[in-house]
Amino acid sequence: MLDHMLPPGGMPPWADGESHIGRLQMTVWSLRHDPYAARTAREFTSAALRTWGLEHLIDDTGVVVSELVTNAVRHGTRSPVHPRTAPDIRVILCQTELSVLCAVTDPSDQGPCLREPDYEAEGGRGLQVVQGVSEMWGWAPLETRGKAVWAAFALPPRGARHLEACH
Repeated sequence: MLDHMLPPGGMPPWADGESHIGRLQMTVWSLRHDPYAARTAREFTSAALRTWGLEHLIDDTGVVVSELVTNAVRHGTRSPVHPRTAPDIRVILCQTELSVLCAVTDPSDQGPCLREPDYEAEGGRGLQVVQGVSEMWGWAPLETRGKAVWAAFALPPRGARHLEACH
């Protein structure tokens, strides 16, 4: 699945020129027919990050995955006549030695558009949030049909200590 998101040169856009990615862990979850897709995606993301020992990323990645899934549901799928024919949305999480990537796929070929928020509108700020919380974000067409919208989070170097909150 990940190979469908890579550019022809084979290096992912979030690798930032690194010649090797090293260890790669990946997990995928389908949100087909899920009326609570954003919540399910956050729970899936939290569980994966706990498994990988990356609890410090749960809040930020949860917000980003929730926004990307919400956009996929609203803009990436057509309103099907029957819910059983609803197109598939998938959440893909990848961890390398340098970063964590959150990607959400949907069947639409139209890329997302970052726009200036309308401060009187109740919505329309999702990609602003994604841009503000993640290290970088983007999108790529899928090989078959649709697209993947992704956001990457840099991991601290090995041996680096995390800051702890004051109590």
